[in-house]
Amino acid sequence: MFSYGYFVKLPSGRLVPAGQDWGPTDSNFKPGDIRGVKNGTEGFILAVVKGEEAKRNGFDVIVIIEERPVKATNMFERSLQMKNEMRPPRLTSRPQIQADFQGKKFRAVRNTVHIRPQEETFYDFQINMLLWTLGETWFNAEMAKPLPDRHIILQWRHERNELLRSNRKPEDDPKQPVRVTLTGNLRALQVLADDIYQLEHALKTPRKIIARLRDPRQFQGARYEIAVASIFARCGFTIDFIDDRTKRNPEFIAERDGERIAVEAKSRHRTGVLQQPGRVNKAAEPASAKIKHHFEEALQQNPGGLPFLVFIDVNLPLTPSVPHLEKDWVREAMKCFDDRRQEGRTEDPDSGLVLTNFGWHYFRDPGAPPGEAIATHSINPTYPIKQETWQLLDRCLGEYGLIIDQEQHEKNIRARYPEFGK
Repeated sequence: MFSYGYFVKLPSGRLVPAGQDWGPTDSNFKPGDIRGVKNGTEGFILAVVKGEEAKRNGFDVIVIIEERPVKATNMFERSLQMKNEMRPPRLTSRPQIQADFQGKKFRAVRNTVHIRPQEETFYDFQINMLLWTLGETWFNAEMAKPLPDRHIILQWRHERNELLRSNRKPEDDPKQPVRVTLTGNLRALQVLADDIYQLEHALKTPRKIIARLRDPRQFQGARYEIAVASIFARCGFTIDFIDDRTKRNPEFIAERDGERIAVEAKSRHRTGVLQQPGRVNKAAEPASAKIKHHFEEALQQNPGGLPFLVFIDVNLPLTPSVPHLEKDWVREAMKCFDDRRQEGRTEDPDSGLVLTNFGWHYFRDPGAPPGEAIATHSINPTYPIKQETWQLLDRCLGEYGLIIDQEQHEKNIRARYPEFGK
């Protein structure tokens, strides 16, 4: 018997586990096959991987699937298909809430209603909300500085404004948005704005974290803590940030359906990157992500008595052409866990390690690739995490960096089904 592992390719390009089973041969599928229909979508097989590459992932055969809408043949099927396509294409902390009234756009974020210009896009609104959260006093003080001395958020914003300006043609309607391919810095800005939006929609982002986000010296750590918190918010968790620094504590406690998880987040600092002092010197600084050092340091924050999950961002240039398990930082992490197994522990104090690489800020050219992430479960955790939670985290990590205007998404779908009106 041959073991089969199934992975769904998400719009971001990341592969998410979708199950496994066994087959009598290693040739059950070939590219182009359809693997069943569910909820109005069919599983189209993009690739079948065998040999050593599959075995490195723990299977004899890996099947990569893309979900595509089934072609409807009658009104009932088209109605069902439209309903399925209307479902949110990504996890969010709460659905978008907006309405048009008397030439204005009303957008609700948690318990606040923002009255905005009709032509303001959802993406512009998110960036404006990021700036409102940081505060007018901070914004004015930073904008008074020369551009190279401003906070990195406002440097990214300046780059975005210049790119939009350079791509607007004289004959374009000034009320219509300009469409551009994002550079790495622009993606970094938009994803940060989306993280703040997701948190503000679910809870009030703690002022202490915002204060750290304003501070160039503390920006990177605060920014990653916000990223991890937003991931849990999208998975439906409530979040209790821990302010007590008189003793070792994790960043926050996440809770959902009676499951409580302590979460610690570490982001690797590099000279000259993300407002760290100095200049990047690739020849002098090795590419090692120092995962073992950060992991052991994070383990000291374990409060005990509940599942404990560690997130580490390796802060390296993205390598989309290199398979996940062949990336140097993933191999470094696997060695870290191999060393642990050789120690012969009967139980692990942590529940797992999530490694991310959201290194968009290294890319200056348009078309920055998707982020990278891999989740590793501890073999013998004292306090295991529910399998459903791992599945939610896998999905959210795969979608991270994908930002969709749900209102526009629904308008596009309705345009494909004119027979059902508005």
